[in-house]
Amino acid sequence: GATGFALLLFQDMAAIPVLAAIPLLAGGAAMAVGWDNMLRDALVGAGAFIALIVGGRYLLRPLFRFAAATRSREVFAGTSLLVVIGAALSMELAGLSMALGAFIAGVLLADSEYRHSIEADIEPFRGLLLGLFFMAVGMTAQIGLLTERPGLVLGLTALLLAAKWTSVVITARAYGTDWRDALNLGVLLSQGGEFAFVLLTAAGAATLLAPDLVGLLVLVVSLSMAATPILFQLHVRLVRPRFAPPAP
Repeated sequence: GATGFALLLFQDMAAIPVLAAIPLLAGGAAMAVGWDNMLRDALVGAGAFIALIVGGRYLLRPLFRFAAATRSREVFAGTSLLVVIGAALSMELAGLSMALGAFIAGVLLADSEYRHSIEADIEPFRGLLLGLFFMAVGMTAQIGLLTERPGLVLGLTALLLAAKWTSVVITARAYGTDWRDALNLGVLLSQGGEFAFVLLTAAGAATLLAPDLVGLLVLVVSLSMAATPILFQLHVRLVRPRFAPPAP
C-alpha cells in the first residue's frame, strides 16, 4: 500500500513538467516562432511559475487569516476558489496550462495551516466534480473506434498494460520489493492514469497532437482502466497462490 501510494503520487507529480512543456513544444512544432521568442516564452513561463509559488507562500497566510476572521464558511470557501482560479488564469496569461496553475494552487493550499478547514469546505463538491470529470472523459471517448479499428485499439491497450506492468515490476524489484508484492503492484498500476486525460486534452488544444490521435489515445487509456479489475482477479486466482507461504 505504501509503495503503491508513492508511485501514484509520483505519477501525478510527473505530469506537472509535461503540462508546463506542452505550450513550448506546440510553439516549436508549429515553427511559427523563432528561438528568441521560444526562449522568451520559456523565461516568462518560468518566472510566472516561481512568482506563483513564492507569492503563494507569503500571501496565502494573511489572506486566509482575513477570511477566517470573518467566521463565514462562504467567504472561506470563496477565498479558496479565488486562489485556484487566480492561479489558473495567471498560468494561462503566462502562456502555460490552466491545469498547471490549478495544480500548483492545490499544492499550496495543501501546505497551508488552514488545509483541514479548506478540505472540509470543499468536501461536498469533491465527489461531484470528480464524477463530472470522468463523465466528460467518457463522453469524449470514441467507442466507435473499437469497432472500426479493433486490432489497433486493443493492440495499443495491451502494449500500454504490458509496458507499464514491466516497468513497475522491474523498478519494484530493483528497490528490494519481493516478487509477490512486485507482481501485485504491476497488475494494480498497469493502467493509464487519470492525468493522461488532462495531458492529452491539453496537447490536443495546443494542436500538438491531431484530434484523431487524441481520441484514439483517450480510448486506449480508458480501456486500460476498465481492464484492471479483470486482470487483477485473474492475478489473484492464477498467480498469487503460487507465492502463498506453505501451510505449517
